[in-house]
Amino acid sequence: MSTNQKVFKYLGIVGNVLFYLLLLILLLFSISNLSIRSEKDLPNLFGKGFVSILSGSMEGEEKDNFNKGSLVFIDVLSDKQKEDLKVGQIVVFYDNVQRIHIIHRIKSITGNTVVTQGDVNASLYGSFDGTNYNSDMQLEASNINDVIGLYTGHITGVGSFIQEVRTPNGLLLWVVLPLFILFSIEAVILIRYIIARNKQKLEAKHEAEKEALRLEIEKELLERNKK
Repeated sequence: MSTNQKVFKYLGIVGNVLFYLLLLILLLFSISNLSIRSEKDLPNLFGKGFVSILSGSMEGEEKDNFNKGSLVFIDVLSDKQKEDLKVGQIVVFYDNVQRIHIIHRIKSITGNTVVTQGDVNASLYGSFDGTNYNSDMQLEASNINDVIGLYTGHITGVGSFIQEVRTPNGLLLWVVLPLFILFSIEAVILIRYIIARNKQKLEAKHEAEKEALRLEIEKELLERNKK
């Protein structure tokens, strides 16, 4: 196998892996978005969802802190599971006033009211314990029904990319264009393979015809020598 053939072979393998990986990601991304029936819902698949972090309100030194631009994973909660929420857990809820999703730490639960606070505000202005309220704490009081999911983990820096991909321009740039490029590479590799196969068949046919002609000439020479 020549060097060029080896290069195209390896490019083909890498192209196939990237092509099908992108297809898988696009498929999972599309399926997860099918779960969105209203602006309150978040993309999820089998109860496992994600949210892109657009602020730095949960930055800090704790293991469950995350920075702006992170991708946070959540378990979407049923009504029964919401009854088991505890102070200290991080939840994502829908703010009906600002019409946005917020992900902060639970500071108190009273009846159906869940009070949350960002860790940055807690470190700057005091952590709310249910009694020590002051206006600088920037607390959020939500109905438990507005809580959507419970924090389970995060990946730093990926959220900004996911948020970009969810826009029309981002989808075109990061999904459609790479798929088109990989498809074009696959098409070129396939065409080169077909041409090479056809060339091999033609060469084999030519060699067979040459061999048949050689045998025919030898046969004629033998017949002439007998005469």
